[in-house]
Amino acid sequence: MNLVVDAGNTRMKYAFFDENRFVEAKYQADELFEDIGRWKETATGLHILLSGSGRVPEGTRMLLKELADSFWEASPQMKLPLQLGYATPQTLGFDRIANCVGAMRFYPGCPLLVIDSGTCITYNYVSDGGIFLGGNISPGLEMRFRGLHQYTARLPYVSPDENYGGMGRTTEEAIRNGVMDGMLFEVENYIRHFKETFQNAEVIITGGNSHFLKSYLNSGILFCEILGFLGLNEILQYTKKFN
Repeated sequence: MNLVVDAGNTRMKYAFFDENRFVEAKYQADELFEDIGRWKETATGLHILLSGSGRVPEGTRMLLKELADSFWEASPQMKLPLQLGYATPQTLGFDRIANCVGAMRFYPGCPLLVIDSGTCITYNYVSDGGIFLGGNISPGLEMRFRGLHQYTARLPYVSPDENYGGMGRTTEEAIRNGVMDGMLFEVENYIRHFKETFQNAEVIITGGNSHFLKSYLNSGILFCEILGFLGLNEILQYTKKFN
């Protein structure tokens, strides 16, 4: 049994795989060790990959290591099924690597634009030869709303609402429409430019705010909620081959 644990910016989440087959995922860590105990009763072995270990309490990390039959901490320096063509791999977030590896599972041999719409929005490019070329990072939806409120004297904090649109007739509407359209137009333009630049290009979107983008973007884009988990498990399977 494989367990991949992702300690992100706002929460720790995890997923179990039976080799390459996805079994289940949890998006809070409350039941992590209970679930490990349940699976260890029936599984022949437990192999763990921990991503974002710098944000994991040391006690949690040590207990995971103790419970695992094999244990690895994710790092850009480890063997990967993706070649890194990044100038500073040591600063590259492993969530970006995992998303790209997960995307390659769906579209091997294709140029890829992998968009993660979460706390931040990351745009990640993979060549048809499986090389991570780089990408860009911009503020996520919540960060944009909070920024307008925190860095101005009078603008209120406004929450997102998917039923937005049109010309704002109040300050609240103007903020909501501006933020949400701004994010949508940004993503649309990245996709348009990418598809104009590369032939046979594919786009995959994941992340907590991908449901909003899915409501407005044209068809032909793959949305995958568990993309990062799939990528982490691919990396874990790849790592097991060399150990």
